[in-house]
Amino acid sequence: MGSSETTRQMTHMNQKLAMLLGFLYTDGCVSPKGKSWRIYFAVKSQELVDLFRDCIISIFAVDPEQVRVRVRTSGITAAVVDSKPIGTYLTTRFGTFRTLKFENGDLPKAKLPVSELIKSGYVKDFLRVAFSCDGGVSFYPASRKSKNGKTKWLIRTVFISCAHPQLRSDYLALLKSLDIHVRDVAGDGKLKIERERDIRLFAEKIGFVYGVKAMLDSKYWAGHEKNEVLQILIDSYGQPATIYQLPMFSESMI
Repeated sequence: MGSSETTRQMTHMNQKLAMLLGFLYTDGCVSPKGKSWRIYFAVKSQELVDLFRDCIISIFAVDPEQVRVRVRTSGITAAVVDSKPIGTYLTTRFGTFRTLKFENGDLPKAKLPVSELIKSGYVKDFLRVAFSCDGGVSFYPASRKSKNGKTKWLIRTVFISCAHPQLRSDYLALLKSLDIHVRDVAGDGKLKIERERDIRLFAEKIGFVYGVKAMLDSKYWAGHEKNEVLQILIDSYGQPATIYQLPMFSESMI
């Protein structure tokens, strides 16, 4: 069965489609290419590229050779599929996947299929991919001078970056459906999970894609798996002193 026949038969959300949407609304896109469409995903994580490729092949019965994977000199790996029926299906059913402003400052009319994801039961799968692509864990000690010397505390946050206000609202609705409360920090273009209860729920219900690591722009955790950092954060509740003693948090780095 080819991709054209497969798209005609797809009427309901499934796990792989929910995951694919998580890729496309973050580091992916569906854009016109002549009379066809280009489905594109690019990140530095090989684990995410492999999972994106698996989703495309599984959902649309694509020949594996049709999914072109290329590594750029910047270290980014891109997976590309050119397909009129797949692109038409995705844009007709879900609209635009563009999330960044146009040159004139207008925002694209992107929105997440909130009701469909909630009804299908695949919210967790969508969010796991989205947070793995555009999110992470912010976890480090902070300090300030006080009358008694220096006061220390730990910054503990799970976040996802999203500059589009409608999409942030949609993410909030999806997380709320899992009873996870989030703070919308519009100025930073982020949604932040900060309470212990909610971080524990995130780890239990969502987490990150297995094997995905924090990138080099992470000051303290570059190269560590995001799930590993999340678990260290959770383990720090009630015993913050063990975190202050970690080598990456020496006094010279705080």
